[in-house]
Amino acid sequence: MVLIRVDGHEEVIATIDDLERLCKRLREELQRSECQYNSWYIRVPPDRLLALLKRVYVKYAQGVLGVGDVISEFLDEYKLSRSLARVITPTLSSLGLTASGKFTAAAVEVGKLLHEGRLDEARERLRSIFARNCVLREIMEKAADCAEIEKAVVSVLTAYGKSLRFDEVKYTVELLKIAHPRCEDCNLSCVTPRKIANCVERIVQLAAPHTRELFEKLDISLLPEHLEYLRADPSTFLISVRGTDKHIGKIIIGEPIESVQLPQLKNSLAKLDEKIVEGVYEVYVKIIPILEGDDKCKTMKLLLEVVRGDLEKASKIVKLTSS
Repeated sequence: MVLIRVDGHEEVIATIDDLERLCKRLREELQRSECQYNSWYIRVPPDRLLALLKRVYVKYAQGVLGVGDVISEFLDEYKLSRSLARVITPTLSSLGLTASGKFTAAAVEVGKLLHEGRLDEARERLRSIFARNCVLREIMEKAADCAEIEKAVVSVLTAYGKSLRFDEVKYTVELLKIAHPRCEDCNLSCVTPRKIANCVERIVQLAAPHTRELFEKLDISLLPEHLEYLRADPSTFLISVRGTDKHIGKIIIGEPIESVQLPQLKNSLAKLDEKIVEGVYEVYVKIIPILEGDDKCKTMKLLLEVVRGDLEKASKIVKLTSS
C-alpha cells in the first residue's frame, strides 16, 4: 500500500487499478486545465440542449452518432422546425460536443448520466466541459456568486466584441446556472465530495443546532442560536455573537471520510487540531463529513467536536435529519 499526496489530498494506492484510476483522473484534470474553444453562440434553451444529449446517448446505443441525423430526429419528435439545427449545431461545436460531423465521447457520457438520472454527476461533467470553452470559463471565474452570473455574461460577451441578444444572454445564464458550483442544489439526501465542498454553508447551518449539547457539556455560556458565521476560506468560518463584530471562535471543516472507523476519525480530528491555538478564541467547532452507503447515493453523517478555549473538548456523531 502506498500513500500519495496530491494537491493537499492523500490518495491511498493499494492495487494497480487504484493507480490506473489516479493516473486517468490526473490526465483528465491536466487536459481540463486549458481552455480549447474560443467561440460562443447559444440561442437554444438549456433544457432542450440537455434533452438532445439524452437522445444522443440513446442513438449511440443504437449505433448512430451522425450529428445531422440525431438533431433532425430530435426536432421532428418535438415538432420543431428543422431550421433550428442552424442554432443548435454551433453551440454543440463550441462546447466540444461534436467533431467531424459526429457526437464526441463527452456528449455521449453526459447523455448517459442524464438518461440514468445521475444528475449530480452530469453537473460535474458539464462543469468540466464548460471549463474547456474559453468564454464560459472566463464567465465562471468572474461570477464568484450565482447571483453575479448574468452580470458576468454581459461583461465577458461584450469584451469579446459580441453584439448581445436578449435570448443569448438568457440562455447562457440558464446554462451556466446548471453547472456553476455556487449554484449547487444543496439537497444533501445524496452527497458527493464535490457537493460537500460546494455546500459547506448549508452543512454549517444544519450542524449548528447539534452543537448545543456539546456547548453545555463544556459549560460554554454561548448558545449556537445566538451565533453568526462568516466564511473566511473554503473550509473555515469565523464565529461571532449575532449583532456584534467580535470574532469569538472558528468552525473548521475537514475533508470527507468514508465510513465510521475510529482510527480514521482520530486522524482527521488531529489534522484539524493544527488550526487550533489555545487561548486565541473562546470556542472552536470541528466538522468532519462521513460518507456512507451505496456509491450511487451516499448519505452523510457529521462528526462534531467542540473545543473550548483551554482545549477541553467534547464530540459526537450526528445524522442530519433535514436536507
